[in-house]
Amino acid sequence: MASTPSTENRYTLLTASRLLDGQGNPAIEDAAVLIHEGRMELIGSRSEVRAPDGAEVTVVDYGDASILPGMVDAHTHLVSPGDGTPSDVIGQESDDILLMQAIKNARTILHSGVTSIRENGAKNHVTFSLREGIDRGLAVGPKMTLCGRPVTITGGHMWYFGGEADGTEGVRKQVRQLIKEGADYIKIVATGGSTITSNPLLPSYSVAELRVATDEAHRFGKLTAAHCASAQGVQNCLDAEVDMIVHCVFEDSEGRYEYRPDLVDRLLEADAWVNPTLYVVQAGIERLSERVESAGEDTPVMQEALDQRRRGLDNRMEACGKMMEAGVKMTAGSDSPWGDYAPGEFVNEVLMLAGAGLSTPEALTSGMSGAADSIGMGNISGRLVTGRSADILVVGGNPSRDLKALWDVIDVYQDGVRVERGVI
Repeated sequence: MASTPSTENRYTLLTASRLLDGQGNPAIEDAAVLIHEGRMELIGSRSEVRAPDGAEVTVVDYGDASILPGMVDAHTHLVSPGDGTPSDVIGQESDDILLMQAIKNARTILHSGVTSIRENGAKNHVTFSLREGIDRGLAVGPKMTLCGRPVTITGGHMWYFGGEADGTEGVRKQVRQLIKEGADYIKIVATGGSTITSNPLLPSYSVAELRVATDEAHRFGKLTAAHCASAQGVQNCLDAEVDMIVHCVFEDSEGRYEYRPDLVDRLLEADAWVNPTLYVVQAGIERLSERVESAGEDTPVMQEALDQRRRGLDNRMEACGKMMEAGVKMTAGSDSPWGDYAPGEFVNEVLMLAGAGLSTPEALTSGMSGAADSIGMGNISGRLVTGRSADILVVGGNPSRDLKALWDVIDVYQDGVRVERGVI
């Protein structure tokens, strides 16, 4: 029986015009990364990075390109198609169909240069099965941190995913069950959302119920994140010491927007992360705008809905800009493929954060080391650091000068292996 060839003496050397480490440090010019057994052995200038004498080295020179960490998306929903299908419809699909959708999306997301994600809620055990399949080599996808099912009230937003829990003891039991099943963190639905039976402007859980969820999660060393589509929801979550506020919308129970510096001060005091999910709103505006245009002039109801969405996005962009100026920690999480936000377009969220006020280096970091830190993956993702798994993105151009260069994906590496990105 032939022996398996040893990999101990095999190396891969990637070279390019520049390297960005994902942490906001100045670019390394004329850069190189040496990969050995799936990890980054050396990082630096081409003149400094060498394989050991006598080693078998495969050299890949990318020329005028940039080497970066694989991007990190802090908010996905892999069971959704991202084509505008209502979430209530998605929630009624069988687990088998949703798993196939998730497999397809995971591959698309990885191929786009996102090598790590936080999954923000799916039906039943679908994402646990997906992760197991990826680990076994039955599918391909990014590294994932999972919540499994979002914890929500009966009939609340995303109830159809199977995580309904009411009262403090019901919430406690659901959180413990999720942790038993392998949840890496706990997603709490603190207000209503797009689900028909819910109201996004009203809190769903009481502070006492939210507090039980965070206490149980923290007791087991798990982070928490909460869907908050109203100011009262944000306040309740801060009272309960939630780690990440998702959406962070400053609207009252009547839908009136008012920037809340008092809540921003509390976000700063709590050192909480905010995931504003801006492009998912923009994507919906673009889709509705197309429908209005194709329908012609006699569309007053659709036009009013479009105007309302535009006002809502303007308010969210203004609030994000002010929060950024105040120093609130912002993470790039797409919410894709929810609603009209297609999978594989995470770059749009990074661009929206830049449009709201982050500098180009800050926006770049928000989708790499910042996003990784915000979801508890900072020790494995979002940075080019020696000794870590070689999850690497190579793009044309220089994204530290123009973020749109992130669209020009040349190659993606996961654990040191080049991802085959051909049509499957």
